Amino acid sequence: MRYVVIILFVILFGSTLKAQPIPYLAKKVTPIEKGKETLLLPEASDNALVIFFLSPECPLCQSYSLTIQNLFKSYAAKGVRFAAVIPGTEDSKESIIEYRNKYGLKAIPFYRDSTMALTHSLKASITPEVFVINSAKQVVYSGRIDNWAYELGKKRTVITEHDLQEVLTQIVNKQALKPYKTKAVGCFIE
Repeated sequence: MRYVVIILFVILFGSTLKAQPIPYLAKKVTPIEKGKETLLLPEASDNALVIFFLSPECPLCQSYSLTIQNLFKSYAAKGVRFAAVIPGTEDSKESIIEYRNKYGLKAIPFYRDSTMALTHSLKASITPEVFVINSAKQVVYSGRIDNWAYELGKKRTVITEHDLQEVLTQIVNKQALKPYKTKAVGCFIE
């Protein structure tokens, strides 16, 4: 009898139930140029969504622009979607667009998290800081892009750990990936 009730429930209500976004991702952000609020979630065709928290005024965000460009060029065609989030309201729309254009990041959609709801929900505290969300809407990586900047104001001459690149390679190659976190170095989000 119990199985009959379960089957009836699935038949009657199963088609009306919708998957809900994971609570920490259910925070809306606004596209810099278009204005309509949206959720940043991986789409059905995405292997992953990479969210960069950036600040136009942060020297490390400026310095990492070439690395971000190269990652985009390497992985966008492999089903990885990229987004840049500017937390808060301190930066003007014009300064964000100028930063995006000056540093060659036009191909990546930019969003403003004016209420900082997504920023707080993901616990982003540094720019640049990256979050990788897989197709199952789970954060599988958060932290630094690589180990070039190992302390504020201190940079390695040779990068020895390409954290984000390694995670994205594992995802597109369908390799098992255990979620992990590294410490981001950069400018504090206020």
